[in-house]
Amino acid sequence: MSEIIFDLQIFLLNLSFVFFLFFIYHKYVEGKINKVSNEILIGIISAVSIILCMTFPLSISPGFYFDFRQIPFIIGILYGGRKVGVSLLIVLLSYRFILDHGPGFYSSLIIYVLMFIGLIYLTPRFKAATKFKNKLILATLAMATSVILILTVIYFFKVNLTGNGWTSLILFYSTQVIAITLFILFIERAKTESHMLSELKELEKLKVVSEMAASISHEVRNPLTVTKGFLQLLQDTTISDDKKEFYIRLSLNELERAEVIISDYLTFAKPSLENVELLELNEEIDYVMKIVTPYATMRNITIHLFKAETIFVAGERQKFHQCLINIIKNGIEAMAGSGQLTINLHQSNEQAVIDIQDTGIGMSKDQVRRLGTPYYSTKTTGTGLGTMVVYSIIKAMRGEIEVDSKQGIGTRFTIKLPKVDCKM
Repeated sequence: MSEIIFDLQIFLLNLSFVFFLFFIYHKYVEGKINKVSNEILIGIISAVSIILCMTFPLSISPGFYFDFRQIPFIIGILYGGRKVGVSLLIVLLSYRFILDHGPGFYSSLIIYVLMFIGLIYLTPRFKAATKFKNKLILATLAMATSVILILTVIYFFKVNLTGNGWTSLILFYSTQVIAITLFILFIERAKTESHMLSELKELEKLKVVSEMAASISHEVRNPLTVTKGFLQLLQDTTISDDKKEFYIRLSLNELERAEVIISDYLTFAKPSLENVELLELNEEIDYVMKIVTPYATMRNITIHLFKAETIFVAGERQKFHQCLINIIKNGIEAMAGSGQLTINLHQSNEQAVIDIQDTGIGMSKDQVRRLGTPYYSTKTTGTGLGTMVVYSIIKAMRGEIEVDSKQGIGTRFTIKLPKVDCKM
């Protein structure tokens, strides 16, 4: 009983050698490297699998051993090509010679040379097959042929096997035919899923681009339509100078709004920082406060600022100001009538932290989750570009944003940026 359990353990160990290595390759590596590196890696994985399988064989008769080396040998050649096949043949026969260069080596030499010739013939057809069914048939045919070849050579070399030995041998190699079928099934499904995932990502990108294009065209068209209307009115020679001045002022305001929208879109499309410099956060926040305080006062909002010791970060000053202004402005607009907005600057674990908290209407978990995605805004008149710009700028500064919000209580934006040591 203990011998059967031991044999079963070796059997499962051989299976795990092949499955584990090919699983890692097809799950995490395939498609991320070029063709030459791909072939080299398939060759290495197949060679390692062959060596491991041959190192832990099963014995069904004194002096006769068998293992799962055929599976990585066949898979390696079918997916790697002829050059990989030559390398695998050399590795297999060399290791077989090292293990035992007696009469059994010559039977292995005949078996695997003939198997290699057959696989070289099948490989172009396997790679050219577009249907999974055809690939499965070719791989199963290759394995079945190799099994017949092995049994034939064993018979002609008059290997001394008992009746149970032949039964075990046929059962074992039949299991290998099933195993390689399952392996090909796994590999092809993994490749199909990877291809589908890649296509879905491309479709998602196209969807984002179409949504962005729709939002930009819609938002820019509105001010341009207004401006066009006022310019047509200016052609009327009977209108007064006051009305002309009024129309011109409105037209300029609309054009500025279109310019802001386009600028936000370009910032989102190109979030990289061009003029990076050291920024002292206390000074930068003081500057931003001068800009947003009048807007907050007009809406009856009180701003509380808690500064910290000198903290330096790396970034582009204008874009960083834009980021803070967008968040603070959104916080102010989230508080109808009156409220308090708190800005707290501090340090934590070699990071500069800016907390911006309002007492506004708050957001649901779904709204928080969708923040920063294209064409999403919690405001009825918003484009969603401002928040996307914020996320893009902070990401370009190697920072991160955390949002905590409760409906009816308020929202807290936490900006974390890597500190820069600066000895003055």
